Amino acid sequence: MNSSQTVSVITLGISDYFRKNKLSKAVIGLSGGLDSSVSAFLTAKALGNKNLLGILMPDEKVTSKESINDAKKVAEKLKIKYKVISISDGIAFVEKNLLNSGIKKNPIATANTKARLRMVILYAIANSTNSLVVGTSDKSEIALGYTTKFGDNASDIMVIGDLWKTQVKELGKYLGVPESILKKKSSAELISGVDAELELGAGYVILDGILMSYIEKDLSSDEIVKMGYAKKIVDNVVRRIRINEHKRKSPPIIRVSERSFHSSEWRMPITNGYS
Repeated sequence: MNSSQTVSVITLGISDYFRKNKLSKAVIGLSGGLDSSVSAFLTAKALGNKNLLGILMPDEKVTSKESINDAKKVAEKLKIKYKVISISDGIAFVEKNLLNSGIKKNPIATANTKARLRMVILYAIANSTNSLVVGTSDKSEIALGYTTKFGDNASDIMVIGDLWKTQVKELGKYLGVPESILKKKSSAELISGVDAELELGAGYVILDGILMSYIEKDLSSDEIVKMGYAKKIVDNVVRRIRINEHKRKSPPIIRVSERSFHSSEWRMPITNGYS
């Protein structure tokens, strides 16, 4: 990957998208992780640091002080304004009301609710400031379905959505993302003690190698195994790609009329930031 060329292409894409929608401001969730940091660097470069607002949304029970400090480092290095808004009270509110309704607490549901609450906050701010929400998911996460529907995979524009995780890290080094962020393990910090590579069953160097072989080179599982990858990991990656296809598509519309919402005459750009 040519980092300089990649930055030019992405920043041009960002600025062009905002220009076409007659908007100049963006809001982004800063987690202190690699993806959100690189996305922030690219967006600030494309729109100017005065037009980007960073939002830190910790959950006091899970979010580490290290992550909060790293997120602040990014905001300070980019010289962008940032705000800290806790989601802990929101999580407690949802869990309490579910319990009162007779629905038992579910750790996975709680983790996904955290991601969705964060997106609710980002869109509330974006609507209030006539801004667009910048998504921070990378190509590896999107392919594997390692995202939350209507949570971190909901946004107005995905700036690193066509970069594999290993490429994002390479770009982070080029852009000057703080070393503490480049070195840390990837984690959504939705559940204590769980990092991305542990949950996905392999490191991103291996995962990206399999993903690129399967998606970009159109190799079969057997062909990828012959390259030296463990069959168990290859099968897990391919299975994740298939079962999470629904996360990469808009909800299906049951058609009852001749004209489809997907036809070109129905496609309209965002014009006022109210998605």
